[in-house]
Amino acid sequence: MTVRAVLFDLDGTLIDSHGLIVASFQQACREVLGREITEREARVRWGEPLSIRFAAVAPDYVGPLLHAYAAFYDEHEPRMASAFPGVAAMLAALAARGCVSAVVTSKRARAAFQAIHVLGIAPWIATAVGAEDAPRPKPAPDPVRVALQRLDAAPETAVMIGDAPLDIEAAQAAGVRSVAALWGVQDRSALLASRPDYVAPSPADVVAIVASG
Repeated sequence: MTVRAVLFDLDGTLIDSHGLIVASFQQACREVLGREITEREARVRWGEPLSIRFAAVAPDYVGPLLHAYAAFYDEHEPRMASAFPGVAAMLAALAARGCVSAVVTSKRARAAFQAIHVLGIAPWIATAVGAEDAPRPKPAPDPVRVALQRLDAAPETAVMIGDAPLDIEAAQAAGVRSVAALWGVQDRSALLASRPDYVAPSPADVVAIVASG
């Protein structure tokens, strides 16, 4: 069946923000907890909602940590994050084929919409499903289903592209075909072990996969 809806994870898939996320997490811990944490510690429960990640580090300080994280992230996003090369061209090509694109992310919706606009990909994104928009986060199917509802698309007419097992598992649970995005992946082995339906080494490969039906 022809692909009508293309769902994307945001961080590590559409935007290169790994360094900014780690730096923001470290700064929040520095400011609120008064201690330095390593990059490995800053990657705790990577891909899950930020509140869950901070709860794993300091459950009694989640609110102040979120505030400090957001302040640093917002200030440094224009300098430390960018759309991956080829992403804008991919989104434009999908739109030219009549596809509608959406973001399904563990970020809060405000931060997702901000990133989409600041980093120049807003013209091609119809909606963004954030952490607060679904009862359960990825890998549950809820965020994917919310996106499909907003786009008025059936699961069999959609694909989900992501760089983490959470994205692939959420797609599978929602009955949506999945695509592993390799261009920004942090753990390639884990991503491929989640058994995606397709593998895309570059954004251009997503267009080819969609064109193949």
